[in-house]
Amino acid sequence: MKPRKNPTDTQLLRRQQKELISPSDPRVRNDAYWALRHQGYPHEYAKRAFRDCLPRYHKEQLVDVSNEYLEDIDPNELLFVPSMHTEMQKLSVLVRPELTDGSVATAAPRSIEYTIWDENPPGFGLRVRPSGSRSFISIFRIAGNSRQYKITLGKAGELPIGLARKLAREIRMEANAGYDPRPMHKRGDLLKRIK
Repeated sequence: MKPRKNPTDTQLLRRQQKELISPSDPRVRNDAYWALRHQGYPHEYAKRAFRDCLPRYHKEQLVDVSNEYLEDIDPNELLFVPSMHTEMQKLSVLVRPELTDGSVATAAPRSIEYTIWDENPPGFGLRVRPSGSRSFISIFRIAGNSRQYKITLGKAGELPIGLARKLAREIRMEANAGYDPRPMHKRGDLLKRIK
């Protein structure tokens, strides 16, 4: 069965109850979400991974254990034998940051357009274009309609993030009430109501 992009709650619960995948599974090396799930991170954290960026493995030198810490310990009680050249393979995954003023200002452009979604309010995010321009967007569905709409709220440098969040909440409330917020947004009525 092919996995759905927007699974239902029961499908998500079934996925979360499965055993952790093995390190030999190709999804661990090719998908950032599954790499984090393999390490034991919950779904809520792993879903924030940028799935278009491959996870990278690198070797890291462990902290050297000097003899002064081991003088008072019986060698038979050690769980591991300390070595001066111990290396460990670590995984690096690019995870989307929480949207703050700092993360908005430092969002780096890529070769393709991408969006950093925020948890609160749902459907609010920062769109970053390859040219480097950043703008706040909001996606929503009008009550009783299955089609998804997108509104550009404003440029990231001109519109403060707090005001953009309030505007996204207002748009979501209008859409949940069954009204189309796009004409009101174009006229600036929503922005006047918030200010």
